[in-house]
Amino acid sequence: MIAAKKESFKQFEKYIEEGKLTEVEKPLFDYVVANPKDAEGFFLLAKLRLRQTRLSEARSLFKKTLTLDANLTLAKIELASTDLELGEAEEAQTLLNGINESEIKNDAVRLRLATVYADAGDCANALKNVESLPLKIKNREALPLRGACYLELGDNDNFSSSILIANGLSKQDQAVALKFAEVLSKRGLHKETSELLNTIVLYVPQNLEALLLLAKSEILLKDFPHAKIHLLQAERIGPNSPELLFIKSLLESEQGNNAAALQLLQKCLALNPNTVRFLAQLVVVAMRANQAGEAVRAAEHLLDLQPANLEFLYLHGAASLQNNNLQKAEVSLTKFLESRPKDSRGCLALGLAYAAQPAKLEEARSQLRQCLAIDPNNYEAAYQMGLSYKTVGESAKALEYFEQTVKLSPGYASALRDLGAVYLQTGEEVKARPYLEKAVLLGPDDADTHFQLSRLYNLIGERDLGKKHLEIFQKLKNRKNGGM
Repeated sequence: MIAAKKESFKQFEKYIEEGKLTEVEKPLFDYVVANPKDAEGFFLLAKLRLRQTRLSEARSLFKKTLTLDANLTLAKIELASTDLELGEAEEAQTLLNGINESEIKNDAVRLRLATVYADAGDCANALKNVESLPLKIKNREALPLRGACYLELGDNDNFSSSILIANGLSKQDQAVALKFAEVLSKRGLHKETSELLNTIVLYVPQNLEALLLLAKSEILLKDFPHAKIHLLQAERIGPNSPELLFIKSLLESEQGNNAAALQLLQKCLALNPNTVRFLAQLVVVAMRANQAGEAVRAAEHLLDLQPANLEFLYLHGAASLQNNNLQKAEVSLTKFLESRPKDSRGCLALGLAYAAQPAKLEEARSQLRQCLAIDPNNYEAAYQMGLSYKTVGESAKALEYFEQTVKLSPGYASALRDLGAVYLQTGEEVKARPYLEKAVLLGPDDADTHFQLSRLYNLIGERDLGKKHLEIFQKLKNRKNGGM
């Protein structure tokens, strides 16, 4: 009976690791129902839920496992990992720190503990555990973790050594080399990622994961021709891969084709509706494609999956702001800033949410001043301050902030236009002219810039130029209104 159970569990584990989740779902669930006091059964079911990104269920099942067997160390480690996924970093760290040396029974448990420590950002404890592993494991399975922590700690010498080992493994152990490439990619080292992956695909040209990560690196390096070649190779191997669709969407997005990128992401999510990477990218792309309602729905789904995730709170606030759901935006962004009070993105977004409500003009200004205190180079905050004064006719203060904006960002066309417009409004045509003429060069399709230039030229007697820009203004307005 024990031998049969071990064999079944071995098969369950294999299916979960291979992603054959449908095949294992019913037999494993049936086993747990039939054996409600078997901790190992609950542990495997929790791992299955984790792979299905059903994080809250996974967390509950890991906790259930530990009520049945408080000494199952891997359940503690996986519960900590799940807490991290749910944005509960403090709970995860407490769990990890509570694991005693006597509970680490073998190298596999120690390696997993080190990995989750690294995921939690505690590289000191991660590397401390790695140092207790045999050299063979340190230079193979633990190598990606070591590389990530060396980068995190700024240990360039050890990091360079780990890259050399990874390059050597690209022929002998592609799985480890590929994981190391993932570390490089996550740290934004796309050139190094591309170089390592090009070596890997020489030896395993049919490796779908390597081809897709290589294409991703090439996209982020703006090497679109090679990225397209590798995506074609990947499509021949795994035409129905959600990751393939995701990387294709990244290619479209990086080339400015946000509508096409959005369609590809929607296909991704039809196949994997709870994958947070896909959902988070959809929020960003939908906002770029001016599909704010879709962005809000995706952000709400993210918060359903991970309610404590601060980044998802920010995305929800930003999407709600674009969709003019100002109360929702305020709630999410305020909560976000309670945990990250120095975050300039969240600060600015909350300022914009206030600024969109005439009754909250003073709250908007106070918030935007706070943004400038956090980052004096935040030109968007300075610009929004200028707008807050321009709209109520306080020209002197508007000029002060618009001048600050164009000093921080000389190529900001809207700020140049508004600075010129306020100078024009105050009778300073000579000062207005260079700003408006620069603005039109940077933003030739902005109707209001042409309108302001038309006013300027008519005021200073250059009526032909005034007429020309008035005609352009009218054409642009007609185009915006559908040619009517």
